[in-house]
Amino acid sequence: MAQAPYQIPSQLNGGFYRLGQHDQFPWCPLPWKGVFNKVLAFDRVTGATIELAKVEKGAAFPEHYHTTVQTLFLVSGRLRTGSGDIIEPGTFNVIPAGQIHGPFIAEEESIQFKFFSSVPVYILTDGTTYIYQHDGNTISAGKLTFASGITTKNFISPLP
Repeated sequence: MAQAPYQIPSQLNGGFYRLGQHDQFPWCPLPWKGVFNKVLAFDRVTGATIELAKVEKGAAFPEHYHTTVQTLFLVSGRLRTGSGDIIEPGTFNVIPAGQIHGPFIAEEESIQFKFFSSVPVYILTDGTTYIYQHDGNTISAGKLTFASGITTKNFISPLP
């Protein structure tokens, strides 16, 4: 079957988009063994990001925070949370900015569809920080010392 040519609409010039069949685009390794992403769209003005994330069987996505809201939909696989709950395919979740979440351990290879309302920033509980570039590669931003002193589940809008 011939593939349709996908063109970026002129209204979206300046953004980063990977249109068409996604098996032609490589997975980008994240800083954690067995964890990858594939950015589908990145708005260079707002940083809004749509991506696929893959966690290989047995790999763990560590406990972390973001400075932006994150939505995620589990497309395939099974993930176990740090509390032992199992996330099944078809599960949708919204994680507020500043909310700690994870770890997520893959019971089997898992694919998630994610949206970040701004540039994804991963802040680990020890303060180690990574920032996305437009194509999903990450850069180390060093260590944020405030992170090790966080005592609430959400450092932006603490819950009662």
